[in-house]
Amino acid sequence: MKLFHITKQGNLHFQLKDGRLAAIYPKTGYVRVSHSVNGFVEERFKVRMLNRFNKAVENKNPGNIAMYQINPIRKVKRLLPVDRILYYKNDWSDNKSFEMYKYPNKVFYECETTERVRYPNDFEKLYTLLTNFENKNCK
Repeated sequence: MKLFHITKQGNLHFQLKDGRLAAIYPKTGYVRVSHSVNGFVEERFKVRMLNRFNKAVENKNPGNIAMYQINPIRKVKRLLPVDRILYYKNDWSDNKSFEMYKYPNKVFYECETTERVRYPNDFEKLYTLLTNFENKNCK
């Protein structure tokens, strides 16, 4: 892994062993890596992608390279408010006129989503994530 650029905001940009690019964003707590150069059907596409990565390293500008987050994912349960007006029928009264009434209280529903685990201002953890990724995937 080779450090090739540090931005004004403190973001660190690296080139990994297999040629792809990576970035550590300490303020937000994310680590991003470009997609793999392996798996192309023809070798010329791999060479073209590596040349593009090398050109970004030379110019110290990886801004046009797509990178994907590698932070671990966790499941989160959230209570979200219902955004519709709810009605109910008063059918327990003696008269059988089924009138509709607005529900007086706020109603919430539980939703399970996923989010990335962030480590803001924890450079050691972010660097460990990147080195583990490199050891596992860049051969």
